[in-house]
Amino acid sequence: MDISQLKLLAGRIRGQLQQSSCLIGHSQALDLIAALPGLRNWPEVMAFPARVAACELDAASVSRLVYRINKKFSFDLRPKELLVTLAAGDGMPFFGSLQVWPGGSLPGVYVTTSEQAINALLARYEDATDGGLVYAERAANGWEGTIELGEYGLWSSGIDRLPSGTLLVVGPIELNQSTWKDAAERLEIACLHALNSQHRVAVLVATPTPDRLCEDIDLMIRKVRTDESDTHTALQGIVTEEGELQDRRPFSRGYPKPELVRSQPDMDAIPRTVLELLRNELASRTHGMVLFGASRITVHTAYEQLSAALALTEHAGPAARIMPRHRATPAKDWIVPEPIKRLPFLPSIESAYAQGYRRMLVDAHYTEGDAWLDYDDVLFMGATYGHDVVDVALNLVARSGQRETKALQRIIAVLGILHVHGKKGAAFVSDLFVRGDATGPTGKDWGEFEKFLGSHRAIRWDDELSALLDAGAVTMASVKKCDPQNRYIGEFFTRRKEMKKAS
Repeated sequence: MDISQLKLLAGRIRGQLQQSSCLIGHSQALDLIAALPGLRNWPEVMAFPARVAACELDAASVSRLVYRINKKFSFDLRPKELLVTLAAGDGMPFFGSLQVWPGGSLPGVYVTTSEQAINALLARYEDATDGGLVYAERAANGWEGTIELGEYGLWSSGIDRLPSGTLLVVGPIELNQSTWKDAAERLEIACLHALNSQHRVAVLVATPTPDRLCEDIDLMIRKVRTDESDTHTALQGIVTEEGELQDRRPFSRGYPKPELVRSQPDMDAIPRTVLELLRNELASRTHGMVLFGASRITVHTAYEQLSAALALTEHAGPAARIMPRHRATPAKDWIVPEPIKRLPFLPSIESAYAQGYRRMLVDAHYTEGDAWLDYDDVLFMGATYGHDVVDVALNLVARSGQRETKALQRIIAVLGILHVHGKKGAAFVSDLFVRGDATGPTGKDWGEFEKFLGSHRAIRWDDELSALLDAGAVTMASVKKCDPQNRYIGEFFTRRKEMKKAS
């Protein structure tokens, strides 16, 4: 047995458990399957290839696996039945010559961004195989002669019983920051089916950078695991608009060099009282996180501040915008200031980093903390809702799982803007945190984080708002109306009332 076969068996185990409502992740499945060669987890599988090579799929090895599943998940399986499932009735995957469409293209994974290409491929396959069955996900489930893979998709155990050379159609797979890891795992299992069962796998992909599709796919397969594997060798080529499975060698031809996009942003988006303080803080920064928040979405938004800040960070190198997710209305991705619109729009932090970008615009709402905390030499910049620096920072830190401390230590500046309708028009109140040389708390008590952020504000929104109220430029009613659900504003008026009583 080899590593790729173990991975495929891990997929079968995952599918088997899911059919019985025992949901596990791909990493958990890999740790489970390590029981077959008598190892404790997947890292040990990679460390002891001789044990893996000597392993056989038999009653003894499957009994070890059943014991581990029962111990970890209290899920009872019978070794003999599981052995039949894992062996798929034919022993380990068949490596013989192609049984379906013998005169067709080589087995492997072929990618495209075009639904038309998939439809043309289906027509070509049907004609060449006299109506041969296609096994597909949503990308081709409307085609006559297609058998849907169902909710388990490529992890369906029945795939391994298909004759080699069968056409599998996968997707659409969306490439964006929120789906990058899951998409990589789906592509990996597609490659394993191509390698181990000699199937042809066509993958429909949705990506903001179709011209870099092959490079991104290759990157995902090579990075999805830390081990040195040959899974990427299953990446065979592309699906042409005519439905041809066309070889592409080399599959990945390298990314273009990143370009520094210069523009003239509207610096008025950052209040004058804040601009120089922020400029000084960012002048020498080349890594970390800078956050911008605003209490209004349509007027003086955080994205306008973010756009202006691009001019303050050009020393950190070329910038790229990261696609957080695929919207139902893609046009909304382009309702941003012109300087942001001109930046390369890339599907993930990993892709941008591989291309050489070290300044990235991310969406704090859809970017898991772990996705950016592992990059020590990148300057991240994000925009979100909120005007209090604590509230703005919480939008980021709350998505960092158990790594709040590390996330906080990476924040170098936070700017929040409160929009208030004044007697003479719009008024803006600023809240600015700059780290300077401060290190901050190292514990996990959020109260300490909140106190640290509040005490290192160079500009305080409550002071600025008090000045506007005292001068009669705004009223209490207009302030409350600007964001009636905001707890910070409610707390501010409570403190102000108590201070007036005391005086």
